[in-house]
Amino acid sequence: MRGLKKLCWMALAVVAVLGCGGGGLTPEEQERLVGSYRLPQDGVHNDNAPVGPFCCTGHTLIVREANAEGVLGYSYFYGWEGQAYIFGESSGAPDVYLLLSGRSALDSGNGDEEKGQIAFTAAELKAGASKRQRVGALEYIVTVDRVETFEHEGRPYFDMDSLEVSVDVLRAKG
Repeated sequence: MRGLKKLCWMALAVVAVLGCGGGGLTPEEQERLVGSYRLPQDGVHNDNAPVGPFCCTGHTLIVREANAEGVLGYSYFYGWEGQAYIFGESSGAPDVYLLLSGRSALDSGNGDEEKGQIAFTAAELKAGASKRQRVGALEYIVTVDRVETFEHEGRPYFDMDSLEVSVDVLRAKG
């Protein structure tokens, strides 16, 4: 019992240090971590209006400074380029991208906004698949948490209602 109690306290200490997200980050990346998020859950629903630089449907993540005063960037969930189809109760697309933005300088609070994106093909979409992209003074790491894929006419597609991702946002290196 004593060993189990000690193990529980150690696990709580790890969670307190690492937080809920960012578990796969190196110690150096942990030091640069601005925040860990989940999309679509942590995003603001656009409701046919702009949220930051992105409009009009979908969800947009607002990345804020630790004191929640200044906005550092945004991540839009999500768009696609290929032909999407409706399959009964769901829709499928052959690819997906998240639009990203970040201020060019985080310390001034007035940096110009830069934009970028992270894209996956449906063939790449598997739980655990991860990509990273620097945008301005931020580095975004997007990891697929959950997705359902299928084939249509010999090509891979993903169920557009099934996609959930984790987004770790770091201060970019020099």
